[in-house]
Amino acid sequence: MAKNYNKLKDASIINNTLKDKQELISKFDLNQPSDAQLISSSLGANNEILLRYLYKGKNTLVILDIKTKQIKSVITIKKGQNNFKINQQN
Repeated sequence: MAKNYNKLKDASIINNTLKDKQELISKFDLNQPSDAQLISSSLGANNEILLRYLYKGKNTLVILDIKTKQIKSVITIKKGQNNFKINQQN
C-alpha cells in the first residue's frame, strides 16, 4: 500500500486521474414547465432516471433514458375511484 502513496507526489498522475473521471460524466439539460415543481428524483436500472413532479396539482412521473437523452414515459397519477386502474391513451 505504501508504494501507491508515493505516486501521489506526481501531479500529472493526479490530473490524468481527474480527467478520466470527468469524461465519464454525461450532461444534458431538461426543460420543465414553469408551473411544475420537482419533488424527487432517483436513478433506476437500465440507464433510467425517474423524476417526480407536482404539475397542475397532479403527481406526474417522468422516466428519462440517460443514454438516448429522451423521455421514455410520462405518467400522470389522478385521484379517482377506490381501486387502482390504468387508463391507456393511444
